[in-house]
Parts: sequence; C-alpha cells; structure tokens
Amino acid sequence: MTPPQQSANLRYHERLKQVLPGGVHYNFNMPWEEVPLHFVDGRRSRLFDMDGNEYLDLYARFGAMILGHGHEEYLEALQSAMRVLCVSHCDFDADPLELMRTHIPSAEMIRFGLSGTEILQAALRLARAYTGRNRFLRFENHYHGNADNIMGGRVADPANPVPVDFKGDYKGTDGRADNVMADQSYMLPWNDTERLEAFFREHAEELACAVTEPVCVNGGSIDPAPGFLEKLRSLCTEHGVVLIFDEMITGVRMGVGGAQRQLGVTPDLTTFGKAIGGGGVPVSALAGKREIMRLLEGKKVIHAGTYNGYPLGSAAVKATFEILSRNDEAVLHRMHDRASELQSILVAAAEAVGLPLIVQGPPGVASFHCCPQPLEHPGQYDFELMGKDIMVATALQRHGVLVSSVSRIYPNAQLSDDDLEFFQVRAEKALGEAKQSIDEIF
Repeated sequence: MTPPQQSANLRYHERLKQVLPGGVHYNFNMPWEEVPLHFVDGRRSRLFDMDGNEYLDLYARFGAMILGHGHEEYLEALQSAMRVLCVSHCDFDADPLELMRTHIPSAEMIRFGLSGTEILQAALRLARAYTGRNRFLRFENHYHGNADNIMGGRVADPANPVPVDFKGDYKGTDGRADNVMADQSYMLPWNDTERLEAFFREHAEELACAVTEPVCVNGGSIDPAPGFLEKLRSLCTEHGVVLIFDEMITGVRMGVGGAQRQLGVTPDLTTFGKAIGGGGVPVSALAGKREIMRLLEGKKVIHAGTYNGYPLGSAAVKATFEILSRNDEAVLHRMHDRASELQSILVAAAEAVGLPLIVQGPPGVASFHCCPQPLEHPGQYDFELMGKDIMVATALQRHGVLVSSVSRIYPNAQLSDDDLEFFQVRAEKALGEAKQSIDEIF
C-alpha cells in the first residue's frame, strides 16, 4: 500500500526548520504549529495555505492586520510611496504625524520607530531623562515587549514588589541579564487601587514612570476598574512620575484616538505599533507631551534607527488613519458591530455543547475564556485557563478559523456577513471537539 502523500505545508516546514530555528520567527506559539501552516494568498478576511485550505483570519498577525488582506486603497498608497524607498525624509512625513496629533489626545509630538519593543524602551529612556529617576512601575500580566528588563517575572515578596524570574514563566527567558528586572522595576497587581496608593506613598520618589496597557489585552482583555486609571493618572501627576500608556494593541483598534480617548485618561507618553501601520508594514510610534518629547532634540536622549520614519512606514500610517477616521470612523464602527456578532455566535456555540465560555473586552481587542464569569484582574489568567483557551483556539484552527493562541479575537475592516456565516457553520463542531479535549485533561 502506498503511504499517503505528506502535505505541502509539512514538506515545506521540514525544509524551513533546517535553516530557521523552530521553523518560526517568534517564540510565542500559535495553535496551528501542531500542523504548520504556510500561506500563499490572502483576500479580505481570508487566508489560503499551501495545501489549498481556506481560513477565516481572526488572528490578523497579532492584531496588526486591521485593514485585512489586499485592501485596495491601502495598497495603492504603499505603491505610490515606493517611488522613493530609503531616504531620511520624504515629502509626506508631516501628513501621518498631523493625523495622529489630530486624533490622539497625548500626541503633541511624535517619533516613528519600527518595533514595539524598541519604542517602549525609548519611552523608558525619555522618562528617566525627564525625571532624573531610574525605576519604573509595571503591572502583572501586562506585556511591553521582549527586552530583558520588562518581560515576565513575578513578585515573590509583596512587601518588596520587585519582579524576579520563576520556573515555568510563559513570558520568561533564559539568558536574561542578572537582576535586570529587580534593579529597574516594581510590579503591582492591576486594578487594585488600594495597593497602588500604598505603593506610591512609599516608592513614588524612586519612579521615573509607570507603564500600563489601558485595557489589559495581554492579561485577558480586562477593562480597567472604575477609577483605576484616573487614580494612576492623579498619583503620577502629584509625584512627578511620567505616565506611559502602551497602546500597541488598543491603539487604532479601539478607535483612531486609542483607548485614551475612549476612556478619557490622557497619559504623558504613549507607545503605538501593530495596527497603526494597517497591516504588513512594520512601524511603531512614540507620542507625548511636547516638553518631554523635545528632550530628543538635544541629541543627548538617543533615539536612533536606520529605518525610523522610512517612507513606506509613513505612507502606511497615513493611509490607515485616513481610511479608519473617514465618516466619523464608520469603518471601525462596522468592524466592531460585526465582531460583536461573531462573539455572540461563539458564546452560543459554547452553550450548545455545554462548554463554559465568555467573551470580554472591547470588540476590537476582545478575548474568549473557558470560564463562567469575566476576569476582573490579570492574575486570574492562569496556566490552567490559558491551557483550556488554547484547546479552543486549536480546535477552531482545525475547522478553518485562526485566532490568537492566547484567546484573542482580532477582527479587521473587511470582515463581512459571509465571514460571519463561515464562522457560524464551523463554530459549534469546533467547540464540541474542544470541550471533549478539555474534559479529558481537566
């Protein structure tokens, strides 16, 4: 008997692993890595792999692909910018910067970069220069890039809330510089106003800045508790601490003004990335108060990079803001409405098979969780819950729906009624399989 032919995806993946560690360019696993997928085409909200399989893309490359695949206006803008690809300055740099300033409350001045990790580090450097202080405050289960000083860790002693490495840390890494977290930062539970106030009373004079996701998407798409961000803002103002919002995910997806405009809390500095470039073009941004940002003019606070502010990135930001802000953000409102419908389909499918499942967070950055009640703080997003959610993500992938392995659902501007139907046809069977796997293990 002739053995079945190996799929094109698998054959290619085996070839790739000989020259690419793990066959991937990142370390946080996607659910489809059990059966590696390599894509050859993308149209609107759909992707097509090397074996001819079709998928609904609700992963959107970690949320970056907000305009979907093959958006004509966006691609035309990029093609026009390619007349001059590599210069320090081009004739439309001002356009995307002015668009951002128009919509984003904190954006008095802006610098472009390439990645979220490096632009967050630039924000920390700027805050230290502005305040003359060294330490920063961050929060449990938030994610601000893969630099040694800010990724992973947990507090061993609440009386001395410095983060340290621990065995099994999903966001930890071997090879981290010794003591780099404990020497630079403090870590607190998020949404705990009482702990926050007590901490500032004792440690505020050490702090250059406090950095937070305004909605904790990386910890489960958890909204800020009523008054928490407002209290953080007032404490930072009172003690001369720079408040940094990490809007890598929420920026543009919650609205062109970011979460800060939606929530009515304005930080001193904001970092952006992912979706501000529309999808497929790497670009990040550091925006903030003029008096802080102007420290970059003196050439003592260094922010350097060969591709900072490159024409293709500027064109991508300009096109994205123009498309999404048009007609009072009509495209985003439609995307959010369809995302909410899709989330309702998912919850109904879970109910039909007897799987406890909720969806929480703003519709552009929502997450599903295999639990009966929404999470209230990121510490509840533990390894058991994450494991259950990954089983759902894996089951959805087997039925042609791609979502983030950490349970996020990222819609795009081209999500259609046909996509909702595609999802509905597949959701209940996928969740039935997920429930069976969950029951066997948990």
